Amino acid sequence: MLLMVKHPESWIHKAQTQQFFALKNFDAGKSTRMVFKREELAETPAEDWALVRVVDGLIGLKMDDNRVMALESGDCWLGYPGGVMQWYQEGAVTLDVWTWKGVPQAVIPSVIHGFSDLVMSLLNHNTQVPPDPMPGFEFFKSGEEIIKEGESADSVYTLIQGKAKVTVQGKQVGVAKENEIIGLQAMLLKTTRTATVVADGPCSAVRVAYDKFRSLIETRPELVLSTMETMAQQIERANKRMTE
Repeated sequence: MLLMVKHPESWIHKAQTQQFFALKNFDAGKSTRMVFKREELAETPAEDWALVRVVDGLIGLKMDDNRVMALESGDCWLGYPGGVMQWYQEGAVTLDVWTWKGVPQAVIPSVIHGFSDLVMSLLNHNTQVPPDPMPGFEFFKSGEEIIKEGESADSVYTLIQGKAKVTVQGKQVGVAKENEIIGLQAMLLKTTRTATVVADGPCSAVRVAYDKFRSLIETRPELVLSTMETMAQQIERANKRMTE
């Protein structure tokens, strides 16, 4: 993997860890091998793609016609880059492509949030927005609800320590782990909470109200909102496919 923009010191290591996690949870036998001639990838609809892995050649993501990163053989990323970034390629490429069908539902949020958080980390690092001097730290006892299904969504949480169970209509569908964003989908799509998240042991989290994003939104609104909306839409599409 090659980066063409400024990035946090640990970013590449986190990206490699996320790639390993994703490939571990995607069945290699359920991918489709696809070959793209020069410029074909950018013209191919990718809304249904969950994950892509480079087999041969080089592809990358660009933003505003500026190249952000390049993926080499063995690298993988979310298949649908969203409205902020677009795929580019260097010559003909061969890719393994997965859809969300057959992916364990419990790992879908971790896959989507993991890659999306990496993008947000790059955006934050390059916009140089000053940190909030008074982050909203909150602490939860084991069994205490962090968010509740059906309630209004006016904030998000980043889980700093511990883990939490994610349930829908009383059925557990996943586990939220450290550094994951909780509650973003409902806030961005302007719906009520679609799941309940309960602390599985002592937890600490940073609560961020929607208006607290203004400093970053005012700096690069089209980047932040489009990236986050893309993540929410990916989760919604994945959930629909899992129930079809």
